[in-house]
Amino acid sequence: MSLAERKLFVERWIRSPLKVASVTPSGPELCRVMAKAAGCSPTKRVVELGPGTGPVTSALLAHGVTPDNLLMVELDPAFADHLSILHPNATVVRGDATRVHRIVQAHGWESCDAVVSGLPLIAMPLSVQARIVRGAFSVLAQDGVFVQFTYGPFAPVNPELIRRLRLKPRRHAWIARNLPPASVWTFRRLP
Repeated sequence: MSLAERKLFVERWIRSPLKVASVTPSGPELCRVMAKAAGCSPTKRVVELGPGTGPVTSALLAHGVTPDNLLMVELDPAFADHLSILHPNATVVRGDATRVHRIVQAHGWESCDAVVSGLPLIAMPLSVQARIVRGAFSVLAQDGVFVQFTYGPFAPVNPELIRRLRLKPRRHAWIARNLPPASVWTFRRLP
């Protein structure tokens, strides 16, 4: 990550610490694990929620997602502008993740294979978390995967929401070398 990207990240964190939720961007190992959990390939469509400065985005592209199969949803205008410059062949939508269903439809996709989230879900009110997770599963193919990381010890989606949506959570990996250490979780529909 360049010095300019670190500066941008810290500036945005200072302006809105609850929305950015970490003082440092995701580390390289965490980003690789997120991409692996998403099952990246050139034929898979991926929606990324809250890409920030784009470290997970870069890992998704490095692991085989093609720019035309990547749709990024970023609320922060400075991050969205940065991502548009950094990844000019991918689509960046400046929008709210609670509207992911509308955003994906407006993009012309019927569904996607993975939704990868860098959002601080665990810190959000349950009503907001529910709108994001429901929205993600409304655009995921039947066998699609929702990928989310957390710095906490438990699943980053509320247990009641997991039960209501009939999801199967799985702690995919723990990354001790991230600052702070993080866990990557995957969520799939129960059969």
